[in-house]
Amino acid sequence: MKKMKRGDMMKKSYVGLDIHEESITGIALNEKGVTEFYDDFPNTKEAIQGFLSGVPSPQITIAIEACELWRGVYYILSELEYQVVLANPAKTRQIAGVKKTDKVDATTLAELLRIGYLPWVHIPGKGILLIRDVTRHRKRLVEDLTRLKCRAKSYLRREGIKFPKTWNKETYEFFRNASLHTGQLVNVMDTINLQIKEVDKEIRVLAKNTPLSGVLRTAPGIGNFGSLMIIGEVSEVTRFPRPKNLVSYAGLCPGIYQSGSRSHPVRNKACNKYLKWIMYECSGKAITMDTKYKTHYWKLFKRKGEHTARRSTARKMLTDVWYMLTYEEPYRP
Repeated sequence: MKKMKRGDMMKKSYVGLDIHEESITGIALNEKGVTEFYDDFPNTKEAIQGFLSGVPSPQITIAIEACELWRGVYYILSELEYQVVLANPAKTRQIAGVKKTDKVDATTLAELLRIGYLPWVHIPGKGILLIRDVTRHRKRLVEDLTRLKCRAKSYLRREGIKFPKTWNKETYEFFRNASLHTGQLVNVMDTINLQIKEVDKEIRVLAKNTPLSGVLRTAPGIGNFGSLMIIGEVSEVTRFPRPKNLVSYAGLCPGIYQSGSRSHPVRNKACNKYLKWIMYECSGKAITMDTKYKTHYWKLFKRKGEHTARRSTARKMLTDVWYMLTYEEPYRP
């Protein structure tokens, strides 16, 4: 489609950008939903600037999906002083339907933005993104290490060889000498352990220079890593007017399905899985350190079992975190 003359556009334009590694598909709609201009162009700063050339930034609002590539384009658009809205890709895809092309995706973003129905998500600042990247990276390194340990055990299990149940220096040496393949896995584990130590150093420095990290570390079960991951995933606590909003964001309360007189709880999948995970981890430690959490856990454990008790304790702890972050005050039992 040929671009229309920029002077023919109405006062306000709504742009949708479908981002790919090498290219971007963009479309602009006016206030009545009429296409003003459409183009496919390379994923470079110059091409993006050329696509939007001639249109003053206050007249344009741009929607992009929260895909793997969103940050680079967002930084470029922010540098050019355009207003950018980040869309939830899963919910946008549900609205768009089964037909999927780059043009359809871009048009859907622009149209939903125009009518005010775009399912947007929060865009954290660069400082929060740095914290989030570091903590998620450490979590993934530990997950990689765990997978390698499980694989090494499976190699010996299939041969009927008994192995230690806990991991320590002697266990690493046992697997290193057990077979050629387990020895190779241990060599990879050694490398990952070194990387984890390097990331831990970075985390200690970040925690020391992040005031809210010190506030959260006053709570039982929350250390350098836990405090930073909570801060990184929560971002601005002012986004959550009440503690239950933060609890829902973490998926620590069950959803509900209701139709007529029937209703039943359902699993809340639309949540921040990282925040949910770290609250489970921190609450597990808090149960052994703090009387309040310990009493709450065992009271529920006797009636409803371990899973419900653990989730409820994590929910209770996250409620305390909301107050600590909101008022910037240390933990008080």
